[in-house]
Amino acid sequence: MKRFLPATVFLVVALLGAGITWIVYQAIRDTAEAEFESLANEAVDRVTSRVDQHLSLLTATHSFFAANGRAVGSAAFQTFISGLDIEDQYDGIQGIGYAEMIRTGDEARAEAMLKREYGLDRTIWPETDQQYRTPIVLLEPHDPRNDKALGYDMFNEAQRRETMQLAVKNRAAIASPPVELVQEITTVKQVGFLVYKPFFADGANAGGMPDGFVYAPFRAGDLHAAALENPPILPVVLKTYDVTDGEPQLLYQSPAFDQLRAPNAMVDTVEADIAGRKWRFVVSSTGSAAAYADFLPVYALCAVLIVLAGSLAAGARWQHKAVDSAVALHEASRRSLEEKELLVQEMRHRIKNSISRMMAIARQTAATSDTLEAFSTSFSSRMNAMANAQDLLARSHWGRADLGDLLKTELGQVFGDQLQKSQVEGPQINLNERATQALGLVFHELATNALKYGGVADENAKLAVRWTYEGKRDKRVLKLVWAEKGNIVPAPPETKGFGTRLVEASVRGELGGEIERRFGDDGMSVIFTIPAKSIN
Repeated sequence: MKRFLPATVFLVVALLGAGITWIVYQAIRDTAEAEFESLANEAVDRVTSRVDQHLSLLTATHSFFAANGRAVGSAAFQTFISGLDIEDQYDGIQGIGYAEMIRTGDEARAEAMLKREYGLDRTIWPETDQQYRTPIVLLEPHDPRNDKALGYDMFNEAQRRETMQLAVKNRAAIASPPVELVQEITTVKQVGFLVYKPFFADGANAGGMPDGFVYAPFRAGDLHAAALENPPILPVVLKTYDVTDGEPQLLYQSPAFDQLRAPNAMVDTVEADIAGRKWRFVVSSTGSAAAYADFLPVYALCAVLIVLAGSLAAGARWQHKAVDSAVALHEASRRSLEEKELLVQEMRHRIKNSISRMMAIARQTAATSDTLEAFSTSFSSRMNAMANAQDLLARSHWGRADLGDLLKTELGQVFGDQLQKSQVEGPQINLNERATQALGLVFHELATNALKYGGVADENAKLAVRWTYEGKRDKRVLKLVWAEKGNIVPAPPETKGFGTRLVEASVRGELGGEIERRFGDDGMSVIFTIPAKSIN
């Protein structure tokens, strides 16, 4: 579990950092969106405020008619409208006019008014199937567009008629749905709308039809341009819809809307009441959120938190490695002390065994030696045999000794240069310490006897030693044959010397093996059968 600690630390800190970064990012983005929302509201306020200003002109005109009754001529009306300075101060409103309410069939009175006030020989148009008509008889400022509209019966068209009826019902100024104004006489046309305010000459005809309507035609494109193109220019584009009747009807769209709108633009939707109609403004930013917000602190914070997470993870990993190193060093020290103690104990045991063996050899050698010189020679030879075995073990750090090397070492010590006349062959077998010490003495005793009594020294006999493994698993044994060809022994000795007893004690006593001696016409041989588990 500890190896996952650095990754866990990095993951936890990274997740916390991601959460903090996300919170900061959202805060900055929320601030940017709030700023954009403020801009969107400002853009909508500019449009709605301009409409309200225009409606105040309509209210002033209605008051002018109320003050003068129906006896308002074109000259007085022109003077009043000129004083309002519509053309220079109120872009978007096409003009202010008066439409008289008449019964169908009474068109002559309206036509006479057009002739008298504007010098127009124009019949009321178009033809109608309605009971009432509302021809435009006054419209200022007088220009080619407005001149085209004089005499037009607005009550004939369904949307205009419904708007006028609603205005009469509510006794208020009511805007129409989007329409095409009759003033649109050029190929480049704009969507328009009209606002009607009913006029009652007596001021109290609540239940009947009005004497006429004070009204204002608007060009939606000019209205929005006048509101939005005054400095400071807002970095937004918008679309305006009339949604009063459920189905959105487009009133206005900013020029090059799709080109100016940013790919990841922020969007805000605002609805407003315009003279009894509901308009919806869809405002989009001309730049992405990054244009309204500075995300550099977010990037810096993210980088710092990533570095912090990496540093903490690296620190945890280094600490983990330091702890592991300390534990490993402690464990190595403990094992080293245990190995040293074991080695000391093993050395004590081996030294004790070696001393016991040397003392036994010394006692037996002394018992069978006639003189001190004979004792010294025999004892020295046997000590050398033990020393040779000890040297082989020391070379492998008290581990193993090769049987072939052990045999050749002992034969070389006894026979010297005559060793090359002996045949020694067998597979490589590694002996443990006990088997090395035991077989070293055995080989020394056999070689010494062969040198003294077997005729090997004077070339009357030849020595051959062969060994191999026989059997499998638990029954596996080492079989070693020591053959002295030419050493004719008529009969087995009746008594056993110290050398023979030492060999039997080493093979049978220490290694649990068996010894078989054979005496034949061609020579004498000794066969050793030793369990493999005793020597490995």
